[in-house]
Amino acid sequence: MNLYILKQVVELFKSYKKISYIGRIDDNLIKLQLDSDLFFISLEKSKSCIFCCNSMFVSSKEYKAPFDFALQKYCLKANIVDCDIDGNNRIMLLKLYKKLDYKEIYCILHLEFTGKYTNAIIVDSNDIILESMRKVSQNSRIIKNGIKLVRLPQQENFIIKKIDYGNDIISYLHNSYTKILNENLKSYKSNVVSLLKSKRDKLTHILNNLPNKNILLEKSKYYSDIGYLIQNNMHLDFNKQSVFLLDYDGNKVILNLCDFNSRSASLLINECFLKAKKLNLKSKNISIQEENLKDNINFLDSKIEFVSCANNINDIKIINSKKQNDNTNKKARYESFFIDGIKISVGKNKNENIALLKDARANDIWMHIRDIPSSHLIIHYSKNNIRDDVLNKACEILVGFCPIKIGNFEVDYTRRKFVKIKEGANVVYSNYSTVTIKK
Repeated sequence: MNLYILKQVVELFKSYKKISYIGRIDDNLIKLQLDSDLFFISLEKSKSCIFCCNSMFVSSKEYKAPFDFALQKYCLKANIVDCDIDGNNRIMLLKLYKKLDYKEIYCILHLEFTGKYTNAIIVDSNDIILESMRKVSQNSRIIKNGIKLVRLPQQENFIIKKIDYGNDIISYLHNSYTKILNENLKSYKSNVVSLLKSKRDKLTHILNNLPNKNILLEKSKYYSDIGYLIQNNMHLDFNKQSVFLLDYDGNKVILNLCDFNSRSASLLINECFLKAKKLNLKSKNISIQEENLKDNINFLDSKIEFVSCANNINDIKIINSKKQNDNTNKKARYESFFIDGIKISVGKNKNENIALLKDARANDIWMHIRDIPSSHLIIHYSKNNIRDDVLNKACEILVGFCPIKIGNFEVDYTRRKFVKIKEGANVVYSNYSTVTIKK
């Protein structure tokens, strides 16, 4: 982060009165809303900066570390008393005041864009550390709760490099995001698409190597016939390497006992009928397995298309997000991911759509693209105060998975209790709202 630009941002922040929202949306990215304007604080050590963007950034997971709770406690809805910069150091000091029913809170949020020291630190009026994004205990500057923050030494004879930011610093911050996006998005897309294509290739290989249904049925019939022949030839010695059986037409059939595990007639009969039953069942399941593989491949194609068209990295992270120990959809096997810790599920085919409708709770949010055969989507959130950005992002993702590549799509959504299943995954619904998404 250039010091000259940081000073211009500090002057800009002085004009705001309140922090309307603050919270992490990625490991090193803080979303900051001042009054009605949005800013993003990137604290990645090698690429720390402040930028603005028009994309709807939402997190792929919910952050619940002590630092995240501290941001809510000390900074959310706090009044901005002042904004300053630490001399010639690339450190912004947001001085905040928050009045609660039972006490007043005064704190300073240090946003440090200082290379290896890059950090976000909350201190009280005496510079005692209340919480920090990164804890440091292995160098001369210890960052730990309850101790006084040691300020970084000032750089002597430092010459500030001026950058022409035009007439509007916010426009410059928007352009900064475009630059960051161009640097990072292409390589990130390439890595994710490569992984998705690898999964697709594996499924395609399995699909292409599925056993032939007719061959399985022929084998099933063979073992069944052998079982009946052995029943009619119980007098033969089945300890030999091979035996002769007579079929129903009087022809001799050579039974090679090396192909079987049993050596007594009764056990051979059981083994033959068991093999016949398994092969017959396998032939029936081939069609189901083939259909599931094709659905999964088509869905991966939709994911690849979604990633290829994504405008920011966060959207890609969302559709690849998984929560550890989440076993709620193992039986249904529909696709699930997370937006700010809220679970979103999408059906990949008719059966998964049906399972999704059955599993959803009454007050969960259901959505579907109007007048287009597509996936059903459930937001597993029964409260009334779901954020608009989460709702809109779910609509964007549902449209992103639609095989139709261009157009304006109307997404209807309502509570699951207002959706009635007619037949299969066909439904009628009421009390709905509509969001229009352009693709």
